[in-house]
This record gives sequence, C-alpha cells and structure tokens, in this order.
Amino acid sequence: MSLSKSPLPPVDAGLALRDAFVDVCESSFFAYVEPCDEYRFAALAEQFSRGARADQDAGGRAGARSRLPSEWLKASVAFTGSMAVAVEVIVPEPLARWLVASITGESPEVPIAEHEVFDGLGEFANMICGAWLTNLFQRHTFDLRPPAVTRMTPDWTPLTDSGWNDERGHRLVINDLMVRLRLRSMTG
Repeated sequence: MSLSKSPLPPVDAGLALRDAFVDVCESSFFAYVEPCDEYRFAALAEQFSRGARADQDAGGRAGARSRLPSEWLKASVAFTGSMAVAVEVIVPEPLARWLVASITGESPEVPIAEHEVFDGLGEFANMICGAWLTNLFQRHTFDLRPPAVTRMTPDWTPLTDSGWNDERGHRLVINDLMVRLRLRSMTG
C-alpha cells in the first residue's frame, strides 16, 4: 500500500516521532528525556496523583476533586496532505509550566498565566510535529492546523487511556514527570 493511501504513516514513523521529541526537548528546552516502561510510568503516575490529591486536601478542597480542572493537558497538531494525522502530547500541568518557563527563560517559580501555558505547550507540540515531518517526509507538502491545547477530563489518567498501546505511542519522562506522545489518524 502506498503512503498516500495509508491513514497513518508506517510504524517506524512512531520511532521517528520519538526521536523528534527528544531532539526538540534537548535542543530547545534543555530537557533530558528518558524512555519509560509501563511499570515505572504507572508508579510515577500514581505518585503524581497522590501529590495532586494532597495539594487539593491542603488547600481545603478535599472532596471537590471532580469539580477541579484536570492536571493533564493535551496539545495536538493536526495536518493533512498525503495522510491526515495528528501529533498528540499529553503532560501534567507542572511539566507544561516548566517547559514554558524553560523556553522563555523565566524561573519555574514565576507564575505563568494559563493562556501562556496553553500557548507555550501548543508551540512545543508544533515544534515536535515540524521536526518530525521535516525529518521523515522531506519531499511531501502538508497543511498544518494551528495547535490545539485542552485539559483532559478531571477523571482522566494516563493509565486508563487505552489509545496509547500501539507502536506509534510512547511513554516518556522529563524531570520525573510523565509524557504521552502519539500519532492519531484523523480519518477514523
């Protein structure tokens, strides 16, 4: 089957996406990326959830968890051309804030407005998508959509999302915080 008829790029494109992610993190964000097996990923996710619950309890909001916004943000860059695919990155909000502080040169302790976090995380995903497309599909033309950044639902966790269990999805770690990275077909 030719690439132009495939809804997703070949499986090795998932590895190329991971490589583009690592390159962008190291070159532009001065962040070290580690691969993460499912067991360490689960332990880090549980540790993060416990910390988030403790922060909520300390703030006097115990029991209000379902009304609080999610701690997880998803940045997606969709494109069309010889295929219709989206690059998706899901990170905990503290990592998104750290990435934005890193690229702007601010201290991670300086408060960052939510819209700036969303803009910065969208640009992060855009950089990854651009690096991936440039490295893997040098002679193809694509129409990129603007990055979209949203909060996951409050009950979402990276451990219960079954959409990440194929060769095009990756579990990664930056600063002991989890990252989910994947390609998603836009055709169904």
